[in-house]
Amino acid sequence: MLDKFLARYIESKRKRFIMKRLINLFPILFVATLVAFLMMRVGRGPHYIARHVLGVYATEEMIEAFLVEHGLHRPLHQQYTDWIIGLFRGDLGTSLRFGNPVGELIMNRIPITFQLMGLALSISIILGITGGVIGALYHNTWVDYVTEIQALFWISAPSFWVGVMFSLIFGLRLGLLPTSGYNGFEYLILPAVVLGLRLQAIIARLTRSSMLSVLNKEYIKTAKTKGLKRRIVIIKHGLRNALIPVLTIIAMRIPWLFGGAMVTEQVFNIPGMGRLIYTGAMNFDFILVQSSILLISMIAVFANLTADILYTFVDPRIDLEETPET
Repeated sequence: MLDKFLARYIESKRKRFIMKRLINLFPILFVATLVAFLMMRVGRGPHYIARHVLGVYATEEMIEAFLVEHGLHRPLHQQYTDWIIGLFRGDLGTSLRFGNPVGELIMNRIPITFQLMGLALSISIILGITGGVIGALYHNTWVDYVTEIQALFWISAPSFWVGVMFSLIFGLRLGLLPTSGYNGFEYLILPAVVLGLRLQAIIARLTRSSMLSVLNKEYIKTAKTKGLKRRIVIIKHGLRNALIPVLTIIAMRIPWLFGGAMVTEQVFNIPGMGRLIYTGAMNFDFILVQSSILLISMIAVFANLTADILYTFVDPRIDLEETPET
């Protein structure tokens, strides 16, 4: 009876915690829309934008027509209001570079980027947590030194250089994997490995330090003295508590994966969101870029929310306290 009461109590606390975090998202998303809107406009007047898009030979009549067509002749607050209303209607505007609806362009490109990010994240989590745990268990041995050296190497190596080297070795020389374009899942394996290696290095180092801290706790020593199997002590009592800061860093690195995907997609010529944003920025397609920036911001916010929710399942005691902001 007591166990059922405690379970219901913890579940109700978890639901209230999740609702509170969802409510807190609204001001964050408002700031995200404001930043995305102003980023392409501050310091550049509408005439500058029009001339950049139309070219140096554009006449004043062409510029004025462009400003009216895209609403740039209106005050900034009215432009912002129109954009927000369009967002609620599902209208992200029309791309200046491609001439297609921005929502259509994003929907065509984002599945490829999500596949790339998902595969890279899976590789980084598996390799990072495994390497960190092994490094902690074999602390100050050659195994620990190897895991630390590889982590430092991948953190220091520039992503574009790693991408070029992997293309030369595994693509051109060995012929194991395709190195350019996208025509199936196998085209994402090489760029996902390149993208995931740096993140796995960060996860490995954090997991190692967190595991070393947890393994010295009294409850771990007590579990060992009770005769529990080493595997149970490490996974159930050690790793479960050590994962909390790891979840934080994974959630905070989701936007970084977008940035890394932008570089990786350029190196491997993958038609994903990275190339779409890059093309839009180079052509001053502010309508496309501001919607893409908002999308990345929303992904970052919801990734942090997901991490906060996962905390309560990794360690149920956390939802009874004030969870630190991620």
